[in-house]
Amino acid sequence: MRAVGIDLGTTNSEVAIVENGQARVLPGEDGDLILPSCVGFSDTGKLLVGREALRQYAAAPERTVKSIKRWMGTDHKTTLGAGVEETREYLPHEISAIILRALKQRAENALGETVTQAVITVPAYFTDAQRQATKTAGEIAGFEVLQIINEPTAAALAYDLRSDDTERVLVYDLGGGTFDVSVVEITGEVTEVLASHGNNRLGGDDFDRLLQLHLASMFRKEHGVDVPDDAVTQARLLRAAEELKMEMSTHAFATVREAFLGSKGKTALHLEAEVARADFEQLIRPLLAQTLEAIDRALADANLKPDQIDRIILVGGSTRIPLVQQMIEQHLGQVPTDGIQPDLCVALGAALQAGVLVGESVDAILVDVIPHSLGIAAAVNTPVGIMPGYFSVIIPRNSVVPVSRSQVYSTLLDNQEAVEIEVFQGENAIAEENVPLGSFKVENLPPKPAGSIQVEVHFDFDLSGILTVTTTEKGKGQQGTLVVSNTSIQRLSSHELKQARAELEALFESDETIEISSQVVTDDAKISPDLAALLARAQQVIESLEEEQAEELQNLLDQIDNAMARDSAELPQLQEELDDFLYYASTDEEE
Repeated sequence: MRAVGIDLGTTNSEVAIVENGQARVLPGEDGDLILPSCVGFSDTGKLLVGREALRQYAAAPERTVKSIKRWMGTDHKTTLGAGVEETREYLPHEISAIILRALKQRAENALGETVTQAVITVPAYFTDAQRQATKTAGEIAGFEVLQIINEPTAAALAYDLRSDDTERVLVYDLGGGTFDVSVVEITGEVTEVLASHGNNRLGGDDFDRLLQLHLASMFRKEHGVDVPDDAVTQARLLRAAEELKMEMSTHAFATVREAFLGSKGKTALHLEAEVARADFEQLIRPLLAQTLEAIDRALADANLKPDQIDRIILVGGSTRIPLVQQMIEQHLGQVPTDGIQPDLCVALGAALQAGVLVGESVDAILVDVIPHSLGIAAAVNTPVGIMPGYFSVIIPRNSVVPVSRSQVYSTLLDNQEAVEIEVFQGENAIAEENVPLGSFKVENLPPKPAGSIQVEVHFDFDLSGILTVTTTEKGKGQQGTLVVSNTSIQRLSSHELKQARAELEALFESDETIEISSQVVTDDAKISPDLAALLARAQQVIESLEEEQAEELQNLLDQIDNAMARDSAELPQLQEELDDFLYYASTDEEE
């Protein structure tokens, strides 16, 4: 049985396999190696995953969701569906399960066999709740999740840097929604992570939104009114910002054109402007400066200086932004390595680790570290008395995983009947300033003087980054156990897992062309009479328009043609735009 490696990304996801010791990313039926991490429903209730969902996002944001990874490990709910009666709420791990199920389908189609085992990657700085949510999503999608591994570590595995000499590598991973930096030491077949740092809420999505606000400001300056605040218009503006960002990765200037973005009275208002890369860089520079601080923190934790780094690897689509590469080079005095596509290397590394776990002949051994300190709230004696709420670290950050550690604590009060174990992760000496992971009580303690009852607290952190806390009261030997996870994504029972899988399968079975490239629609009968009349009218008036307007109309007609070919849910919105265009064009002629 072969196992796949999956990069479950904020913006894009990929699935890869190891064959003959080499990893390769598996394509979809349209040949695309990348699956956009986007899920939606068409107006007829068809489940859309990937590019199909992404295409309808600007026209139907209420039926589409992207960047769900930013909400993993929380109880955030997304309402999706084709209509009021068919809508339902989805938790983040349920949306992720849909993406993973589409990747499973892609792998099975490409390999011609059933795939049930997977290694899934997460940002190095993901919390335990986020890791548990990712594992749960994989299980709902029908996978046996062999391991959850860190994205920077997977990327380091993908680069063929192995030699007899030890190399220290800095992996800078800037994706759509998260940022990580890891310092990795590679010796022969062994890849060992020395330190990690990062930010789970920093990535390309933030750059898009800054650019979206910038475009809205340009629109306001030009027309004297704000861009309408409705979801569809804002989604269109966000899409324009994303496209602009990508174009500015290769061009110093880029033009944005969004027709009918607003109106003033009966006058249609368009956004057409040129944006300089320098202006975009000014917007995002403060965020990128935070990534440099994280680099310094990781290097300090690894007890290394910049000149001791042998190689810098860039991971994630956002590292294509020229300013990212420039700032890293200036900060570390070294040009980053180029060689593997930053979008694909994480999936390739995950596949290599999956190959190792199922016995494939792969020259790779992974040694990872824990990204956060783990401990409990405890009371300590100080010169001014007992101080409660102190963060007592049991497993310090950057400990090699898997790791098990224990500490013994004593009761604080005479005749104390119970001890509450509050688990946190973080680096602050005050427990409540860190991230709470869960709590439970050890109860029915025997009546004894303060300090005479001892409770051993044992932390076990496994290869997938899941923490299990066990307490043992030394007198009676009674135990308590907590598997750390967010309350909304606790481990599913076998019945709940079977039910969740059945519901997911039903979604996919309702339409077998979930993730496949669209079929071309050539039947004119599928064009509504209203649209046909508008198209005929557009062909009549285009010759009489000024060059700029004619070009704008032709662009709109091209979009409609593409939407018709894809049978896209965007068609009604584009038809409405064409109707507005022809209306305002005729009004201008009358004036």
